Amino acid sequence: MGLLDGFRSVDPDVIDLMRSMGASRAQIMRHAKLPASLGHLFSGLKISATYAIVGAVIAEWLGGFSGLGVYMTRVRSAYAFDKMFAVIVLISALSLVLMWAVGVLRRRLMPWERTEK
Repeated sequence: MGLLDGFRSVDPDVIDLMRSMGASRAQIMRHAKLPASLGHLFSGLKISATYAIVGAVIAEWLGGFSGLGVYMTRVRSAYAFDKMFAVIVLISALSLVLMWAVGVLRRRLMPWERTEK
């Protein structure tokens, strides 16, 4: 949804200018809509990266046979709360690494954003 909002956020005057200069739909998409929507795309990816880890752990917790969610259930039943908190720290670290990776990808694919700041 964020990507679609990004496509719609392009200034209509830019699109009209490109059309008046004879740009095709593919050129308008490549030079106007895609660069304008990348910020929205990466914002959604950053949120999705975190939710993916949490969703996977909850799915393992509810019905899996292996993984961090199952391990958390087992150590909770054994009252080994130190191990459970270690798993929580590991899950948090995995989420932060994925968010960092999305940030690196954003900086690589959007070099014009660094020059604006």
